[in-house]
Amino acid sequence: MSSGLLPFEGIKNARDLGGIATKDGHVVRKGKLIKSGSICDATGNDLRILMDDYKLKVVVDLRTEMEREQMPDPCLLGVAQIWNPLFKSDTQGLGIFKADSSDVLYNHLKSIFVVSSRNDGALDTAVQQVQEMIRKDDFRPEEYMLRLYQKFVNNQVVQKQVKQFFSLLTNNRGGAILWHCSAGKDRAGMLTALLLYALGVSKETIIEDYMASAESSEDAVEYILDRLFPGSDCQSVCYREMAKQIFNVRSCYIESFFEAIERDYVSIDNYLQKAIEIHVDNIVRLKTLYLE
Repeated sequence: MSSGLLPFEGIKNARDLGGIATKDGHVVRKGKLIKSGSICDATGNDLRILMDDYKLKVVVDLRTEMEREQMPDPCLLGVAQIWNPLFKSDTQGLGIFKADSSDVLYNHLKSIFVVSSRNDGALDTAVQQVQEMIRKDDFRPEEYMLRLYQKFVNNQVVQKQVKQFFSLLTNNRGGAILWHCSAGKDRAGMLTALLLYALGVSKETIIEDYMASAESSEDAVEYILDRLFPGSDCQSVCYREMAKQIFNVRSCYIESFFEAIERDYVSIDNYLQKAIEIHVDNIVRLKTLYLE
């Protein structure tokens, strides 16, 4: 599998999916599909590469309004910049998620704020809230992340946004399409997994691709951990390890996503067809555009 890591100066965890092989012997075209973390710190050289080398046509921002306010994307002339949030900052208040899942989403929004915020006062508040969550006696970081990934499967609002993402892919013309969240791990990672599956990539290869984000995310994870638990005492080190499980890339997270789909929809193919409304003609279109 091609690693596809792009050596940008200011864009973290950016990867070209080109070169990934499908089960039937095709490969993803290079220079067409880019997954990344936030692009707000893109340098002039980064933007030149995207515009000139990749002929960037579409940017899909998966972040919340809160994240966009804190770290806005650069304005790109001639590029369609689409806001397609997988969930919103006020999701809990709107009752979009059921009572048993609102807490995990709300807490994750606070952890996202730690990644996104550049407002010192707001960041301090978010850091304190995430610290309190992790310090609870009954907090289990891996269980928390598994629940988060699983909760996306049946939520109709999320399904609508995933459908919109696939619509943007099938209607893209010419150049590259880039989609990003803040870290390029969870939201961007789940969409990338579904896209690769639709293109005919095996689950094993998709998991390998998901895990390829781990090394490129290390610096960002260390920054977050330093903000949350900077101490060197035993308790701080313990909490730091728990926090690392939230922000790190782990194969069990994407595996639980697939397992939840197969449990509730029998197969990923059925999920794409029934929940996301991706039909045979859409799949053919995707493969025509993005495989060789």
